[in-house]
Amino acid sequence: MDERRVALLVDGENLSAGHAGFLIITAAKRGTLCVKRVYGAVTRLDGWTKAPGFRVVHVPAGKDAADIALSLDALEFGLTRQVDEIVLATSDRDMSLVAQRLGELGIPVTGIGEDKAPEYFRKACRTFVPVPVKTAMVETQPFDARMKTFLRQEGKETDGWVTLSALGQARAKSLDISKAAAGIGKSASWIDWFKKHPSVYEIDGRGTQSRARLKSAKTT
Repeated sequence: MDERRVALLVDGENLSAGHAGFLIITAAKRGTLCVKRVYGAVTRLDGWTKAPGFRVVHVPAGKDAADIALSLDALEFGLTRQVDEIVLATSDRDMSLVAQRLGELGIPVTGIGEDKAPEYFRKACRTFVPVPVKTAMVETQPFDARMKTFLRQEGKETDGWVTLSALGQARAKSLDISKAAAGIGKSASWIDWFKKHPSVYEIDGRGTQSRARLKSAKTT
């Protein structure tokens, strides 16, 4: 049986790049994520231009420009059957009509948005998934706790090991994991940070192959 093809289309002017990792993880649960696009004017995209894996679709600065570009691509995907499901990441009411039309074409739509997303948009989607309230988690959890959470999640299938390159990817950024948050400079090494906590973490390898895990994740 062929895998389901999924397109993730994000209104970058409407949703924060801090949600990038959550959007990818959620959309990937629907099938093979073959399209990942974020729309917006370059001056309004904040961190989206650095979010790994996304193709940035720049639009002219102006009212509804991002919405129009996203809508056109969504309808093209639906009409040409290039994908089997479309994930619309936005909290904008204007996307409700697009979701409805895609549904009429037989293309299931999953909406992902914030609590402010209107009921009209939620009901137009077959499924609606709210984004987590990141700011509350960041404010209440110290950095070390967020790092432990990330390593546990990412290392489930690899005996607890997580490559250090993953610390620069969108899933880590969604937990506000960065060198700045860790209190080290951009040129500093993550290896040095982990070495400062030998009772909690262990590291392995060198250079781009370096990896780390919680000592409690070690199997017997």
